[in-house]
Amino acid sequence: MTVEHRRSAGWFLPMSMLALLLSGCSTSPDTPALPLTAIPTATISPTSTPVPSPTLQQVQADDVIFITADEVMLSGTLFTGEEKADIGVVLAHMGAHGADQQSWTSFAEYIAQRGFGALTFNFREDRSKLDLDVRAAIGFLRDQGYQRIVCMGASMGGTACLKAAVDTDLAGVVVISSLWTTGSGSIGGALIVDREELAQLTLPKLFVTTELDGHGVPATMKAMYEAAPEQKSFEIIPGRNHGTDIFATPQGDEFRDLLVDFLVKLR
Repeated sequence: MTVEHRRSAGWFLPMSMLALLLSGCSTSPDTPALPLTAIPTATISPTSTPVPSPTLQQVQADDVIFITADEVMLSGTLFTGEEKADIGVVLAHMGAHGADQQSWTSFAEYIAQRGFGALTFNFREDRSKLDLDVRAAIGFLRDQGYQRIVCMGASMGGTACLKAAVDTDLAGVVVISSLWTTGSGSIGGALIVDREELAQLTLPKLFVTTELDGHGVPATMKAMYEAAPEQKSFEIIPGRNHGTDIFATPQGDEFRDLLVDFLVKLR
């Protein structure tokens, strides 16, 4: 499928702001991991709803600029199909291995071909305010006319999505390979989300990790899932890869379909 790239010179001014509390990609090997108890062998359920095979749409990728509530300029790419989509998806990148918005590009093209709008973007340098960036991305998609917004984030991006979801109207949130601490500090200087905030998130939620991800990620993802209210699911994938690196593994297609299935169920 050909993807057309076109530059957009427009400026977009979203207007939301948040406070934040969960942790993301920046991790410390000295951080004690929560005990991992009864985590099942990693499988993707064969009983999950099959992803339909719609007619694939031509995809257009537009470079965009938008500004956060604290006046930080962010650059991103908006992926759209030929037909106007009802659901727009914010794709928030991880920080591991120098990842940026391009870590989501293939997936963004894939879902745009299947009738979803998708926005990738680059976070600011200050990891303590990533929720403001996610809020700005959500506001940008709303300004483009998307009626329902889903936020998907890997590692620190997942943390930022959860934080933004606390007081932002979202259709769903997906958290991939994020660390979590319930204390007053943060892991590696990144964001944290406390139990009280997590308990407010009654929207559909998907938590995903690999079985052997480092620094206690599977254990903290399990704890996060257990602390969250209903409308939730937790998937463990074989392997040790982190965040969007899972796309490049033998389980990459199953991982992709798991995320698409979550979106399809929201239609």
